[in-house]
Amino acid sequence: GRRLAFVSRRDGNSEIYLMALPVGNVLNLTNHPAADYEPDWSPDGRRLVFVSERDGGRDLYLLDWALSEVTRLTMAGPGEVYRSPRWSPAGDRIAYSAVRGGVEQVYVLDLDIGAETQVTDWPLKGRYPAWSPDGRRLAFAGWHDDDRPGVYVAQSDGSEVEWLWEARSPIRNLTWVGDDILFGRATATGAEIVSLSVTTRQAEVVISGYGWADCPEGEGDSRPSAGAERHDREPGAKRVPAVLGANVADLSNAHLLQQFGFGWLKNYLSWAGVEPEPGEFFWEDADNVVKAGETAGMQVLMRLHDTPTWARPDGTTLTHPPDDLEAYGAFVTAVARRYRGRVAAYEIGNEPNLDFEWGGQRPDPARYVEMLRVAYSAIKAEDPEALVITGGLATTGDGGEGSMGDLEFIRAMYAAGAQGHFDALGSHPYGFGLPPFRVHPWGLSAARLAEQHRVMVEAGDGATPLWATEVGWPLASPWQMGEHDEYSVTEEEQAFYYQQLVLQAAQNWPWLEAVFIFNLDFSTVAWYDAAQPMRWYALLEGDGSPRLAFTRLRGIGTVPESALGREGVAVADR
Repeated sequence: GRRLAFVSRRDGNSEIYLMALPVGNVLNLTNHPAADYEPDWSPDGRRLVFVSERDGGRDLYLLDWALSEVTRLTMAGPGEVYRSPRWSPAGDRIAYSAVRGGVEQVYVLDLDIGAETQVTDWPLKGRYPAWSPDGRRLAFAGWHDDDRPGVYVAQSDGSEVEWLWEARSPIRNLTWVGDDILFGRATATGAEIVSLSVTTRQAEVVISGYGWADCPEGEGDSRPSAGAERHDREPGAKRVPAVLGANVADLSNAHLLQQFGFGWLKNYLSWAGVEPEPGEFFWEDADNVVKAGETAGMQVLMRLHDTPTWARPDGTTLTHPPDDLEAYGAFVTAVARRYRGRVAAYEIGNEPNLDFEWGGQRPDPARYVEMLRVAYSAIKAEDPEALVITGGLATTGDGGEGSMGDLEFIRAMYAAGAQGHFDALGSHPYGFGLPPFRVHPWGLSAARLAEQHRVMVEAGDGATPLWATEVGWPLASPWQMGEHDEYSVTEEEQAFYYQQLVLQAAQNWPWLEAVFIFNLDFSTVAWYDAAQPMRWYALLEGDGSPRLAFTRLRGIGTVPESALGREGVAVADR
């Protein structure tokens, strides 16, 4: 009989299930605490290739389902990822993509001899390979340093690479059927399935709906739930808070923020990376961030951090503050000049009330204010419309070993003359496992924002807004995540808390001007392994599919004030 392999999180973890058709009996094939996904059947129906995180990385595995035997095919090293496996029509080869050295390429593994062939080569990169019906060619989603994204076709040995069709938005999960290549494409409100003719190179949308980028409307669990009713934007309807965004790792995912109604993304600019030697600039990474924001229709919040070796004392770390503020000012000036009118806001440093962010020293609010004043003057001189946000403070209560209390740090900033040298106070009010409206006796919850605002009022600066430039709740995971284990939540709780945070800001915190979710997609990038806590804050799974919070947050940035209820943002039930 026929069998269907599919991925589900019905038991709270990403597993691969087998359904017998047409009976519908379901069997958990992988049944492992770690995430398993991206299954593909061998042509003879005996084996399944899939991606698993069971050994800490993201590797390819083979499952003989009749014998229940699992074989590991790849050994991902640090910063490496294997994904998107696809069987050849003859069943003797597997195509896949792999990230190595920060570059994603398409490969083919010959199972008979164990030899690997690289299909794509830098500057072309690729993902989501799909075999032609005759097994001679591969189609894949490709992108190029010369900015040529779209569908590519090549011989399976890597020869005769051809750019078949230009994609104007990211595409995923290609399938080659006859003369047509099918793929998913996200839109501002949902997704499309597109069919591209190999012969005519003409593309047409065959399915469009309010769903995920791989499935037609009505499939999976990607439709909006009763907990997040979608509202089309009314004339004059405002976002509440005024600025909604997310921290984004993979810039190709920035377009997904449109589905929330968000207008901002946050990313990071390392001074040490941009200017490793005085006057020697490397702008490529920062340029890519700005371009990604523009392509996705997002405004950019750029965090400036890290100090190059030449600008700090010998033997210190990246997070040590610069000892030459003139050099620091020159760097900030160069950044603001280059991105005038293209970067909407700058965050000056990161969690400056932590010892770690001071190179292991005790935090120095007065010194931080000196840096802030230099940065503010430099940015406003080059780009007066750009906003300057203070480095988001870690929520630390009264502080202790390794940190200064966040309220103490704010008071010390004002005492050192910070007022008038920033447009918003940055904060990182992580939830510590609690709802955003719950006040913790030690100040360890998102409700700490209200206490931070009170300190600003006491300083005579109550009209200046707060920006939550990072806020999130980690999901429980099968891995040991240290202190994050204590504060982990369920998917239902995570989704509900984000909704409640927006509601709290709308109804009770008018001074909270910005909320940036941490994070959209740190689960999908190669530089975080399976046990890294940052992956478990993400709204996306490791394979890029949506977690529950993603689904519940759809359209939340365009909810008009008239739709706000007492129990949540357009929320009927928890």
